[in-house]
Amino acid sequence: MKTVELGRSGRRSRQQPESDNLFGWTVFILLLCGFAVACWIGTFYIFTHPEEPFNYHILAKLKKLDPPKRFELTGAPTGEFLTPEKLLTKYGAMSAWQIDDESKNLLRAFLRNYDHQTGKVPYVTGKFTVLDSYPLSQTKFCDSGVVVIAQSVDVPSIFIEHLFPAEAEQLAAMQRTLTTGLGIELRRSYDLSAIVHIDNLGGGRLLFTCIPLLYGPYGTTQSGSGFQLEPPKSVNLKAGLPVVSQVQFRDADHRLAQYRRAMASQETASAQVNAKTQPNLVGAEPSAKPTSATSASVAEATPKVVPTPIGKTSSGQLAAAPSAVPKASAVATPTPTPVVVAANNVPLQPFLTASPTPATSGRLEAWQTYRPGQMPRGRLLDVDQTAELADKGIGNATIYLRGDFTVTAVRDNRAVLRPRQSLADHVFNRGNARIIVEYPRGVQTPREGEAFQRAAERPFQIDDVRRGADGQVNIYVREVTSAD
Repeated sequence: MKTVELGRSGRRSRQQPESDNLFGWTVFILLLCGFAVACWIGTFYIFTHPEEPFNYHILAKLKKLDPPKRFELTGAPTGEFLTPEKLLTKYGAMSAWQIDDESKNLLRAFLRNYDHQTGKVPYVTGKFTVLDSYPLSQTKFCDSGVVVIAQSVDVPSIFIEHLFPAEAEQLAAMQRTLTTGLGIELRRSYDLSAIVHIDNLGGGRLLFTCIPLLYGPYGTTQSGSGFQLEPPKSVNLKAGLPVVSQVQFRDADHRLAQYRRAMASQETASAQVNAKTQPNLVGAEPSAKPTSATSASVAEATPKVVPTPIGKTSSGQLAAAPSAVPKASAVATPTPTPVVVAANNVPLQPFLTASPTPATSGRLEAWQTYRPGQMPRGRLLDVDQTAELADKGIGNATIYLRGDFTVTAVRDNRAVLRPRQSLADHVFNRGNARIIVEYPRGVQTPREGEAFQRAAERPFQIDDVRRGADGQVNIYVREVTSAD
């Protein structure tokens, strides 16, 4: 009996370690599964939240996130244009956590270059007055350029923090131009100032950080000097937004108040001396000096900026230069034409004009035109038949475009048209197309809002057809027939 019992106890002692090992391996495997799930969730969070500084650093190191890119006018993300009134209505009633969540969404979309964008990108429009400007550095959101603080003319509780990224050699010209009192009018043409952050300043005041997605050139209409914006090579999320601190904001607000008092004193003294001799002047629209570039592209949203810089007198005292009041006008072409309006007894100041992208020639060329029906023989297409050209190209073929069009924007020798009817809904992803027309020198362009038809006798000649990243088809044509 003892021998049997000893044998059984021996088997039990041998089986016990096997049970312990099985339990240990089970725990280890469960831990590995948990670690794998945690890694998967962490990876998913990193890729879906690049607005977090740590996540952005990881993605940038792995080259999984492209730096901010320059958009073409015709390839910019679809957006909504918000005036200061609409900004106040949309964001003024939001709570602190709602504003923080919206800011993260806006910054996330910007860092992704609006890839797979589902909603509309908010673009700022309206008239603003510059409080002050500050240079950007490597410790800021962008490593080079200038940031401008500006206040809405129509809604004083709305402020924008406008980033102007540029190379270091452009800094001196930018600081000479972007001065206190400068008038900026952001329009639905050329400059797409997208909101990337929202901050509640308290007291019903909102600050919107925005950046122009086109990064175009800027220049004054008189001296021809200017500067060229460039997309930042990377961004410093650890610096955070807004870029300007509360102390800098208060200083900028105080500086604008000083400027306005100085300007009011100067205008009062000038009015007393010249009230009987100098009438109000309204300047015509002079021709802007063309900016060099490559191919033309057209969309909808731009700033026209009126510099009224502050200088110093020979004695070192602060002297405010009077401002110029911008005149409202339709805009939409590669090289904007400035509008100069002089206030009573105030000398005209040069405008800062913006060109949409360096890919804009701004040229006014002349080419041969023909009487209706006498142009060279070629293929005649409707708008809905041009989609295949975006994929196959035009080659050396002569191709014409006909259809019913409505003018949505005009500038110099260019116009932007839309089909009056959605003929291409079943072809174009966006359900529409944009036609960019170039007219020869001396030919009158149509008016904005005008509707007209082009049949087989007077078609446009197609130069190029391109499909944007969002599916938008852009048809580049030129006028090759005369009106008679």
